[in-house]
Amino acid sequence: MKILLACDKFKGSLSATKVCNAIGQGIISNAPDATLIQQPLADGGDGTLKIMESQIGFEKISVKTIDPLNRKVEATYLSNQKTAFIELAEASGITLLHSTELDVLKTNTVGTGLLIHHAIKAGHQEIILALGGSCTNDVGLGIAYALGFVFLDESNTSMIPTGGNLKSITKIIPPTAIPTYKLTILSDVTNPLYGTSGAAHVYAPQKGANQDEIILLDYGMKHIANLINQTFGKEIDELEGGGAAGGIAAGLYGLLKNVEIKNGFDFIAEKVSLYEVIQQVDYVITGEGKFDKTSLNGKVVGKLLELCEKFEKPLIVVSGNQVISDNQIKSLNIYATDSILNYATDVKDAMMDAEKYLMEIGSNLRFK
Repeated sequence: MKILLACDKFKGSLSATKVCNAIGQGIISNAPDATLIQQPLADGGDGTLKIMESQIGFEKISVKTIDPLNRKVEATYLSNQKTAFIELAEASGITLLHSTELDVLKTNTVGTGLLIHHAIKAGHQEIILALGGSCTNDVGLGIAYALGFVFLDESNTSMIPTGGNLKSITKIIPPTAIPTYKLTILSDVTNPLYGTSGAAHVYAPQKGANQDEIILLDYGMKHIANLINQTFGKEIDELEGGGAAGGIAAGLYGLLKNVEIKNGFDFIAEKVSLYEVIQQVDYVITGEGKFDKTSLNGKVVGKLLELCEKFEKPLIVVSGNQVISDNQIKSLNIYATDSILNYATDVKDAMMDAEKYLMEIGSNLRFK
């Protein structure tokens, strides 16, 4: 019996590799003859950098930059000389801030822009930017600012874009010379830039925004979309995945040349030959920290469900917390599910001892 362990990270608790290891140890304790194939995964969000480094072998480059509140911080990106792989969360991630500091009206993505600028100056011909895990909602204008774009208000005063001042930007001036490079954006969602299913309404609450702030952010994003259309002739309003990471995908697509938005899971799956591996196994086990309806929207669990249905392989989903109802599970054609919260006393216990509980879950899994 061959089993593929293809899990995402459990955010704030375990890396994807540790999740796979723990479940695998549990399985072997009960089914010692099983052959396990471990392939940690990511979907283009935070954690993608670790997968790329361990699976594909880029060189790590350290750069001095700034965090979302303009404080000095050191971040890394990966390089193979021709291509630079940058993860947004390194310099603009929500984990860089204390929960009391979260404020999407004030945070920006300039720090990520400085990483991209460093990679361009170092001669990289392609930049791969993995989105996800952001604490920003600035439509990527902070990145563009670091790359030489100028943003003016109605009094022609230059400003550093943030989520809170998007509506005040009246003019965008591109740099006189933009270096030639390809930008590939890896998105882990399919949401558009704005509207009820857009970046502000769906993801800003996770970043500390209240209802009034969500309305302000959404208005600002729509304003920027109109301004980009008027200035550069590009329509970004309904771009699939454009709402990723506070609208970065849409913003950079509208401002820069030679930009392509790809699903992060599909990109990584191709790099690690995942499609071929799935066809060779009897079962697939995946998982993430929180299994909810967003898991099915371009993320690891949802994409693996599609592949398992295609290749007629039973899928088992292991999570820290399962929010999807049993009726939804039945409709999704999932072989089995289990959650750490079925074993732990509370969320804190679940996160502190996740490895122990995942091993227990692995030992309790039954295969026909």
